[in-house]
Amino acid sequence: MAPSKLTAASLDSLPEGTHKDHIVPGLSFRVGKKRRTWVLRYLGQGGKQETDTLGHYVPRAPEGSLSMGLVTARDKARAVLDRVEAGVPVAEEKVIHPKDAMTLRTLIDEYEKMKRAKGGKGVKSLDEALRTVRRCCADYLDLPAHAFTKADLKKARDKAAQGVRKRKGKIGSPQMADRFMDYLSPILNWAAKEDHIEANLVAVTHKVGPGLVKRKRVLTDDEIRAIWTATFKMEGREALAYGRLCRFLLVSVQRKMEAALLKHGDIIDGRWKQGEEDNKSAREHMLRLPQLALDQLGEGRADELCFPGKIRGKPLGGFAKFKTTLDDLSGVRDWVHHDLRRTATTSMQNMTDADEMPLISRDVISAIMNHAIGGADAHYLHGTMNKAKSRALELWAKELERILKIKNGKIGVLY
Repeated sequence: MAPSKLTAASLDSLPEGTHKDHIVPGLSFRVGKKRRTWVLRYLGQGGKQETDTLGHYVPRAPEGSLSMGLVTARDKARAVLDRVEAGVPVAEEKVIHPKDAMTLRTLIDEYEKMKRAKGGKGVKSLDEALRTVRRCCADYLDLPAHAFTKADLKKARDKAAQGVRKRKGKIGSPQMADRFMDYLSPILNWAAKEDHIEANLVAVTHKVGPGLVKRKRVLTDDEIRAIWTATFKMEGREALAYGRLCRFLLVSVQRKMEAALLKHGDIIDGRWKQGEEDNKSAREHMLRLPQLALDQLGEGRADELCFPGKIRGKPLGGFAKFKTTLDDLSGVRDWVHHDLRRTATTSMQNMTDADEMPLISRDVISAIMNHAIGGADAHYLHGTMNKAKSRALELWAKELERILKIKNGKIGVLY
C-alpha cells in the first residue's frame, strides 16, 4: 500500500515513523513517541549527505507558538535547497521545540542573572527596574518571548499610562509608562543580541509621557511649603522615609533613584561621592551637601540605606502610593518627583545679587545635575567644579530656608 501524501490535516494523526513529502524532495516528517519533527536531507558541498532539522510541529499549538506547519516547512526546505543549488553555505540554525521556548518571564530572569553577574552601571537600580517591568508585563510573562509583539507592548504601555484604581488612589501615569519603556529597552536589546527575540520593540514604539511632551512644571513657593510641611504628616516608617526623600531631592537637586539608593557610608564628611556605576550619567560626581540636605538623611550604619524600604536592606518602593498620599495631605496636584529637580534648578537660575546679576552660573547648575558638556567644549572642559557646586548648593539651601520660613534652623518649624 502506497504511503499517504502529507497534508496539513494529517499531521495530527500520522503514526510513528518517517513520512516523506511528495512536493519538496528530501523533506520528511518524523513522528516519534513524544515529538513530531521536520527534517531535510540533501547533498551538501563536496557531495556530502546532510540532514537538517527545520522545526517541530505541535498538535493544536496556541497562536504565536514556534510550531511549524506543512506550508512553513516546505518554504524553509525550499530556501535551504536554493542555497545549496547556488553553492552558498547553509548556515546552521538552532531549532527550539515550541514547548522549550523561552517565555518572557524566563527572558527577564536570564537578563537579571547576566546583569548581576556582570555588575557595573545600573545594578543599584536593577531591583526597581525589574519590579516595574514585571508588573507592567504581568499579562504576558508566560507568553513565549518571541511571540511578544509590538501590539502587546503598546497595550502594556497604555495600561501603565492609564493606571489602575487602588483603594488609596490611582497607580499609574504617562511618566510611569515611559519609565517602564526605558527599563524594558535594555532587556529587549540584550535579548535581541542573544537571538532570543528578533528585535528590540521599544526602539520602534512611541512613548506616551514626557518622552513626547516636555514638562515645564515648576512649583511655586506656596506649593513648596505645602509639600514640605505635608511630608512630616505622613504615617508609618516607610512613608516618613519617603517624605525625607522628597525633601532631600528638593535640596540636593539629584535624581530620585540615585538618592533612593544612597547609603549612609556614601556620605563622608558631608560629601556624597557617586561612582560611574551609581548614576545615569555614568560619570563620577562629587557633591558637598548643605546641612539642610544632610538633616534629611536620618541615622544608620554605613551599609544601611538612608531611605529604607519595607524589607531590611531593600530600597524604598511604592512611590506612586506614597505620592498619592502626599498629594492629598499637601493639596498640590499635577506634579511628579522630577519636578522637584526642575524647581530647584530654575530657582537657582533666578537667584541674583544686589545688582541683579546671577548668583549661580548655568554651567554650575548643569554640573550640579551631573549633565554632560556638549559640543566641542566636551573635549576641553574637564573640571569637576566641586567648590563652585558646594557654594551653589549652600546658596540654594539658604534660599529654600527663606521660602520655607524655617525658624532657628529647625527643620519643619515655620513662622
